[in-house]
Amino acid sequence: MSFCRFCKTYLLFVLAWAFAGNAVAQSAQPALLMPRIETYKRVEQGELKAHIFATDAPNGKLRAAIVLFHGGGWNSGQPEWVYSSARRFAERGMVAIAIQYRLADEKAVTPLDAMADARDAIRWVRDNAGKLGVDVKRVAAYGVSAGGHLASAAATIDGKDDGKSLVSAKPDALVLYSPAVAIANSGWARKLLLGRAKPEEVSPDQLVRAGLPPTHITQGDEDVVTPFSGARNFCRRMTDAGNICGVRRYSGLGHLLTRKLDEQEFNFDPDTVARADAWRAEEKFLVERGFIDDAASKAAVGFDGPETVVRAQLAAFNAHDVDAMVRLVADDLVWYNIKGDEMSVEAKGSDALRKGMEGYFKSLPSAKSEIHTMVTNGNFVSVRERVTWKSKTGEDRSQNALAVYEVIEGKIKRVWYYPVQK
Repeated sequence: MSFCRFCKTYLLFVLAWAFAGNAVAQSAQPALLMPRIETYKRVEQGELKAHIFATDAPNGKLRAAIVLFHGGGWNSGQPEWVYSSARRFAERGMVAIAIQYRLADEKAVTPLDAMADARDAIRWVRDNAGKLGVDVKRVAAYGVSAGGHLASAAATIDGKDDGKSLVSAKPDALVLYSPAVAIANSGWARKLLLGRAKPEEVSPDQLVRAGLPPTHITQGDEDVVTPFSGARNFCRRMTDAGNICGVRRYSGLGHLLTRKLDEQEFNFDPDTVARADAWRAEEKFLVERGFIDDAASKAAVGFDGPETVVRAQLAAFNAHDVDAMVRLVADDLVWYNIKGDEMSVEAKGSDALRKGMEGYFKSLPSAKSEIHTMVTNGNFVSVRERVTWKSKTGEDRSQNALAVYEVIEGKIKRVWYYPVQK
């Protein structure tokens, strides 16, 4: 295919503009959804805040809510840690509320206080449903790691001794991410509880009974912080009791789906392909149960935007995972390759991409991509990358390239690939 001079000039202009600096590109981005912050509870240590994310409600229609609890081993963390998930759910039509709760200090505050805060946060959402525009029968809880313990404990512990409200603190659905649902043998939990309760008395897997909310769990099977066996056993007990529970298992990944298995408490290196898949599975779970409208789900663009899709695609490239690469592109993908004054269609359709990448990895089994620069503007993601491989004689080879990805509804629609230096 001949590449007209105007087309080449236009593409080079786009690339130069995209890499001119983050400030220009960022100014064109849609405004980041920010929370409204309100006090939901007052304790001796001060006011506890609810960080509320919501888009405009269509015609005053009541929406489902999701109450999010961050991780951090019960003694660290902040609501900002779950902002990205809160935005993701809010952009799909839910009222998402990231919760501040009391952190254990090994002196006076224990996980029992955090558990009480979690129950009160869910009650506060129901008490203020009119103001929040929330359906009181569709209040889900989302928990990461220790936050997963708080969310599931709100479901399994009735909290009748709170003595503050007759409003239920039990969530209507649970979405849990590497959750601490089995802490009966946790020495860390025992230490933080200061003898005020035994870990087995507040371990959700020990408290399963009939009538608990449907539950979705994301879990890496190499997790040494909140082991896979705990999530699996929790779900088995849930289903045995007649409840709905499923574990989405990710092989070879650790806590929070990290690829860094030798250190799973800090410096996480989440697998971007697995994480994007986990987010889609969470959304599917909520769509199936009427918490997210299917139309709103389809209208949302990507998962944390087009950049996440492109990063997932490049991560799949580095893993030589052709199936994952194909899942991230549209069926009618067009991949253009540009050399000098000529532009050709490298792949047309997802099947052609599969065939091409299988042949590519067969001929270059050591190929890896390193991102040098990535800039997002609307649906377009511009990347400067360096691909490295070993030749048949064992020599190190590399190629720099510029690429522009167009992402529509979470799928890569078109790619313009421009190798510039070997």
